Amino acid sequence: MGFAPALRVAPMTRSSPVTMAVESMEGTGPETANKVFDPWNLATIGSDETLAFMRHAEIKHGRVCMAAMVGFLFHINHIHFPGMLSPTFGVSFEQLSAMGPFEAWNAIPLLGQMQILWTIAGLEHASESLNPSGHYTKGGTPGDIKFLKKFFWGIGYDKLTPEQIAEKRISELKNGRLAMIGVASICAAMSVPGSVPFLANAPALTGPAFALPFGTF
Repeated sequence: MGFAPALRVAPMTRSSPVTMAVESMEGTGPETANKVFDPWNLATIGSDETLAFMRHAEIKHGRVCMAAMVGFLFHINHIHFPGMLSPTFGVSFEQLSAMGPFEAWNAIPLLGQMQILWTIAGLEHASESLNPSGHYTKGGTPGDIKFLKKFFWGIGYDKLTPEQIAEKRISELKNGRLAMIGVASICAAMSVPGSVPFLANAPALTGPAFALPFGTF
């Protein structure tokens, strides 16, 4: 689970209501012996609102990483749009497809990068304000964003039975966790050669060094 260091929370003990709440939360399964996987006891560092914040962050990051993994699969197989991304700066989709993911980001003109960042900001705003059941720290369901469920669950999600909704939520949560591990592995493989042996020979992850906003690797 993710958490914000800047969030002020009150310490609580293992016997707190939060602990009981996390033990009843969805997301456990055979891969964790049907128990909550929380080796650092992050679920005990705050209130019920803190726990809801963490679960919302987990679902949100899982959705981002699922989308990112699909993008990575398209990228490493050199599947791309035809034509130019930016005729003004002479940047084509084919050129970006031949680069590493971070190199491709650096090759996008600044205005294009700003469009992407503003889209992300819009989705972040939506996750805080478009929850049909209310804000997730005030009784609403973490991750309950109507238009995103249409994207990740399918157009007919509003016709699902409660049992099907429960199954979809579990699937989304677990697939998101796996996607987060996958994206972390790809980023590690690109940043530290040989750190992920399975990806050591992936053609799109090798080659010349690439630059990040905070340095060059």
